Amino acid sequence: MIPVALYLVMLLLAPNRVGNLDSIISMLTLAVVPTITAYGVHFGFTSGIMDFSVGSRMTLASMAGCIGGYYFGPIGMILGAVLASLLLATVIGKLFALLKIPSFVISLGSLMVFEVIGERLNKYCADVLPDVATWQYFKAPASMQFIGKAPYNFIVLILIAIVFELVNTRTKIANQARVVGSDELIARNVGIDPMKVKFGTFILGSVFLAMAAVVSTCYSSAAGYYANMGSMGIVFKPMMSVIIGMSMGRLVRSCVGIFIGNLCLSVIFTGIIALGWPDNLQNIFLGLFLVGVLGMPTIQRYIADFKRRSAANKAHADAPATAAKVQ
Repeated sequence: MIPVALYLVMLLLAPNRVGNLDSIISMLTLAVVPTITAYGVHFGFTSGIMDFSVGSRMTLASMAGCIGGYYFGPIGMILGAVLASLLLATVIGKLFALLKIPSFVISLGSLMVFEVIGERLNKYCADVLPDVATWQYFKAPASMQFIGKAPYNFIVLILIAIVFELVNTRTKIANQARVVGSDELIARNVGIDPMKVKFGTFILGSVFLAMAAVVSTCYSSAAGYYANMGSMGIVFKPMMSVIIGMSMGRLVRSCVGIFIGNLCLSVIFTGIIALGWPDNLQNIFLGLFLVGVLGMPTIQRYIADFKRRSAANKAHADAPATAAKVQ
């Protein structure tokens, strides 16, 4: 009901702009790529990893997918993106395991390196493969662009969500990641190697990130490069949706909770644009929404404690009256 309530608010504020089927499809479409990205971020996040290199890795995977799609068609695009994503995840995972420094430090350093590689690769391919790349972006294969459009993007999302749910609930690495994220000391005591598990989450999540890169490239018909740490912004919405999905864990499956989180953000941002408000307000609402979501478990605990104390006080107040009646 949360995204429905948000949509009804936007409908009251701007009925002519969001009160049609095209706007609803647009909101759903804008939630597809962040949701698939969040599936890839989820495994590392639950194990305690803060990975800001996700956007830069997706960018390079998109470029590799465009090159593979140009030479080998749809299969080449998917394989190119997956192989590039796996290679980059292996590099950053090995650095994290060998250097043993905080994950956000490794990811920020890797982000800057990967962005430079993406820029250099774009310019090199613009000279060598002008049919694939310009000086600003790579071209998505025309035969694959339908994947980014409705209803095919929704079909892809459903299939990936099913795979994610099976992996998240039925695999050893996903369960161990939750144990490591809860308490590494307990994980070691029961025979789990936290560093090995965290490396595995990089590899596992990279497959979902590759699919997100493919869908994103097909949706926009191109894959451009980022500079000055611009790709870091890609991870914030997926990370927020992972937090929302975890907070809804007792109500819905993780795959559904993550989609709900991204759909809420999509409705909010679409409403801001429809109302003609400045783009900077997106960051304000994003921050407020994040604070509200993060504070929800604490608020729930306060409410539960208040009810418990009220019940105890009432029972204590009624005790003398009950004793007097007995006498």
